[in-house]
Amino acid sequence: MRKSLIALVLPFVFTTQAHASAFDSLNDQKLQEQALILLEKNAASMRISGDVHDNEKLTDFLGKVKEYHEEILKRLEDGRDLENLDSAISNVDTKCQIQAGEKTADCTLFISYRPMGETGIQFTVLLDADKNAVDIVGDALVSRGD
Repeated sequence: MRKSLIALVLPFVFTTQAHASAFDSLNDQKLQEQALILLEKNAASMRISGDVHDNEKLTDFLGKVKEYHEEILKRLEDGRDLENLDSAISNVDTKCQIQAGEKTADCTLFISYRPMGETGIQFTVLLDADKNAVDIVGDALVSRGD
């Protein structure tokens, strides 16, 4: 029963919490999910620039995002609401914009914090002929705001 609940809940969490707003098309959601998966797979080897603190790595940001998702899944498994999460993160969203020529997409992972603050991680993905994200190009750029 628990595995079937996880199988039902997992797509919901990643689609609604991490990747998509209500106004994104299914194709946009698919691209955003693929881009985030590529970012996670390549994080250990990617360079980051911008508003980066000493010794900070892309894996640090993504580790916090993973913990946030795990907390949401745990609460849903336990039948609890998603109010007052322990995580300092309040929301995660990924947005991608396909560029002219449709060979790349510029993506941003937005991480919002409680009580305020936001980190944006910008990166570029290569697209195949079907507009699926297949690889990451270059470095990631980190920006922060209040």
